[in-house]
Amino acid sequence: MVDSLNDGIPTSDSSPDLSTPLATVENFIFACREKDFARAAQSLNFKLIPQDQRDQAAYLAENFYYVLNQRLWVDIEDLPDRADGQVINRIGKQDPMAGKPRKSIRLGVINIDDWKEVRVRLQRVKVGDGVPIWLFSAQTVEKIPALYQEYGPSWVEEAMPAWAKTRLAGKVPIWEWFALFVFVAAGVCVGYVTQGVAGYAILHRQRKERLWIERLIDDLRVPVAVASAALTTYLLKQAFLSLTGPVNTVVDPVMLLVVVGAIAWAVLRGLDVATSFTMDRYVNTLKDDIEGAEQGLLTKISIARRLVALVAVFVVVGVVLIQLNIFDAVGYGLLASAGVTTVILGIAAQPILGNLLAGLQIAITQPVRIGDSVLFEGHWGHVEGIKFTYLTIRTWDKRRLIVPLQYLISKPVENWTKVNEDLTRPIKVYVDYTTDVQIIREKFQEMATQHELWDQDSEPIVQVTDCSDESMEVRALCHAKSPADAWNLHCEMREKLIAFVQDLESGKYLPRERIRMLSETAQGNGKQASHSDR
Repeated sequence: MVDSLNDGIPTSDSSPDLSTPLATVENFIFACREKDFARAAQSLNFKLIPQDQRDQAAYLAENFYYVLNQRLWVDIEDLPDRADGQVINRIGKQDPMAGKPRKSIRLGVINIDDWKEVRVRLQRVKVGDGVPIWLFSAQTVEKIPALYQEYGPSWVEEAMPAWAKTRLAGKVPIWEWFALFVFVAAGVCVGYVTQGVAGYAILHRQRKERLWIERLIDDLRVPVAVASAALTTYLLKQAFLSLTGPVNTVVDPVMLLVVVGAIAWAVLRGLDVATSFTMDRYVNTLKDDIEGAEQGLLTKISIARRLVALVAVFVVVGVVLIQLNIFDAVGYGLLASAGVTTVILGIAAQPILGNLLAGLQIAITQPVRIGDSVLFEGHWGHVEGIKFTYLTIRTWDKRRLIVPLQYLISKPVENWTKVNEDLTRPIKVYVDYTTDVQIIREKFQEMATQHELWDQDSEPIVQVTDCSDESMEVRALCHAKSPADAWNLHCEMREKLIAFVQDLESGKYLPRERIRMLSETAQGNGKQASHSDR
């Protein structure tokens, strides 16, 4: 309660209705539209304005109306029309403050210098024993000069003739719509020139192999052009235009989001070029001569690139929500349904989050790396790439096996190049029991040591590893310095070893099936019997 209110300000012929928040705002808006700024000033609380400056109350009201019209979108339908400021919930809108008397209502926030915030509020004031009334708060009124200095009309607007200031759609003057169109066109031209300069720099370099900087410029042409176009339009608009609140609410966030999105796009493109150039220049992921340290580094870079992309997406989405005031608009609704929403999102996002966490696990522990030679569920190939949620294996027959990361780490996988790339492959041949294994051993040693793919650091080994009723199993081990060489050596040595056994004494030692045949006489007296081999 105060003893006096707004002493020294000019009065109006009509007494305004200030009994409710809605009535106060309507009085201010309608009075300003009728150019009766003295009556509009009755809706303001000049408590913090010096007494000798209150004769400018009408001028301050006019300036405040201009700023509100340019920077704030007030939906008067949401204002309570009750003296106690209580909110009544309507269908489709639930307000947690419903049913509670209020002394202050925030209409919005206007930023000054991008860091100071001016909260536009209505406050309930009681003078003496009178009935309480609602006014724009003293703290808000005190900031009117600063707000007008920041968002008042530019020199361009003041120089425009009266006809150009006629307001059309969105209550925006004709000249501002025309200027906005010109600025957008200028931004597009700047973007086109930027893209053309980048293309000219690349096309006029005569090189057989493109440098990484050329590849970077080529990939950044489009995002940089979009960013420069949006930024040019935004800066020109900020310097020369002062659009109305509803239009600003749409135009400013859209321009800013385009700039932020294009910058994020450019960062991701640059990161992609850097990793791709590293792969092509320093690491060949499709051959077996890649070093393990390079594979591990490449795997970490690949996963890190995708994590950065994911973070960039979240940042852009966050900027979108903040700029469009999504949180303010639906914040209470989200809180009211937070439990159900959390459960639904948790169930829906479980596979995605599981694969993302599996990607982090692979990046840290590295059970497989890009370029590794692996055998997974009967499929042999090279790890070609690791994405957000899956891994690609290029099989030996040029197929691509897509494996979800969460599934991969839960299953056994043979990594033939995890520690070393050298590999031993077994060759199994089956021969008769009468075979002299030493002859096969000597022949295999001779063939293996003379082969160019044989790893000279390992000795050829031939062993009898199993037997059956008809034959014995002879296993020869061939060793090479890479999985691909081991496979080729394995196939060739098996072919030669089989040919050797076939030629040895005209195939005498090939596996045989023995059948004993008894004549009728032998069956009678047990004396004559014969047997044959086949």
